[in-house]
Amino acid sequence: MICPVCGKEIPEGHMYCDECGKEINFVPDFEPEVENVINATLSGVADELNKEEKRKLQRLEKRKKFFSALKKKSTTILIFSASIIIIAIVVTLILAYHNKSALYYLGLANSSRNKGDLDKAIEYLIEGNEDNPDNAEIIFRLSDYYLEKGDEEKAVETLTKITSSDRFSDDKVTNAYEGIISIYRGQGEFGKIAEMLSTDDNEVAKAMRDKYIPLSPVLGPVSGTYDDSISVNISKAVDNDDLKIYYTVNGDSPDSAGIPYENEIILDEEGEYSIKAVTVNKYGFVSAVTESTYVVESGAPAPPNIMEASGEYNQNTMIVAVTEPDLTIFYTTDGSDPTMSSKQYISPITMPVGTSHFKFIAFNIEGECSEIVERDYHLVFTRLISKEQAVNSLVSTLVRLDILLDDKGKVRGLPGHNEYIYNSEIEIPGAGEYYVINETHVDIDGKSTPTGLMYAVNTHDGTVNRLGYDSAGKYILITISNR
Repeated sequence: MICPVCGKEIPEGHMYCDECGKEINFVPDFEPEVENVINATLSGVADELNKEEKRKLQRLEKRKKFFSALKKKSTTILIFSASIIIIAIVVTLILAYHNKSALYYLGLANSSRNKGDLDKAIEYLIEGNEDNPDNAEIIFRLSDYYLEKGDEEKAVETLTKITSSDRFSDDKVTNAYEGIISIYRGQGEFGKIAEMLSTDDNEVAKAMRDKYIPLSPVLGPVSGTYDDSISVNISKAVDNDDLKIYYTVNGDSPDSAGIPYENEIILDEEGEYSIKAVTVNKYGFVSAVTESTYVVESGAPAPPNIMEASGEYNQNTMIVAVTEPDLTIFYTTDGSDPTMSSKQYISPITMPVGTSHFKFIAFNIEGECSEIVERDYHLVFTRLISKEQAVNSLVSTLVRLDILLDDKGKVRGLPGHNEYIYNSEIEIPGAGEYYVINETHVDIDGKSTPTGLMYAVNTHDGTVNRLGYDSAGKYILITISNR
């Protein structure tokens, strides 16, 4: 900086001139003209700023007036808009009801049902279906009302309008099928479900057939050749109590008329076996066939063939056993397994009366034995004697043996008489079926006292015996003798 008095240079930062001592003034001294020009300029800028501010205030005031006016009119506008909407809805409803659309009939039906008049509601929906055959909602509602009324047949018939038509979407058809299936399932009419899905030829029915057709069963062990014998097991692909397995061993295709699978299949005779099995569900649908082939080679002796099957018999029967010529048959009747020390079968055996259990086995000359064959028999002859006849037969027998004096039950040396009262029916192993008759003594004054004696009368031939017990507490027959 240069000193304005002496013209010497003043070092930077000095406040006085080192030469003449002049104080340095960093604020410049403006000349009056310059200052006037500056003042005038600043005044003009202020005027411009004031004008802009006024314009802003004017715009703000106009906005306030606009929104104030709008606020006063908003209630009127809202009321007007709402009125227009309500009028439009009313007109739409009037037109819908006037034209008897689906909504019209559904409304009438719902109103009638709510009033308790279900029959009238059904009438409205029937008419609505006639006027609007493409409306699924009316059909579903009509089916529901029939179910509510308890008419399941009509409910199914109504839903069939959808399943038998191609005018409805797959979703509607599926829902209709599910509704019908639900009704049939509740009735236990599973055969009707199978018939419906098998007969209907549309894509939805085909898809539902895939849904309801069961998986094939599983056979084990695998096909192959086995020595002596093999046990074949058939199992379900999924654990479901509603599924049943049927099979054949002769090569025929199995179905529900085949052999129901309950226990493992024993193949113990030499030969080739083709086992086929299917799964049948509760709807009657049959799975694809599962097949395995097994070859059983000769090994142990073949078991004897007992001609009389286990079961009930009511007449004299001979038990016949057959085997290969070089085999010998042995049997037991006491429940023990037969050996070569047991009774040898030589000729047909007379079937015992009552319940009996036989076990048969075959031995070859090498001492090798077959599987044991068991049979359970129950031989009871046809009843030819009634309860009354049994009592009469007993009294006659006692009179004949001089145990009673007459058929009135008079007893020698005792006042009063005996009465014989039917008690029950029993079966005595090896002897047959009998009526149990209790003996009671009646005094002159009418007092009855059991004597403790029991009699047994055969229901077939009327044979009379005393009835007692052995050491094991089982019934035994005792021959009657004069006491």
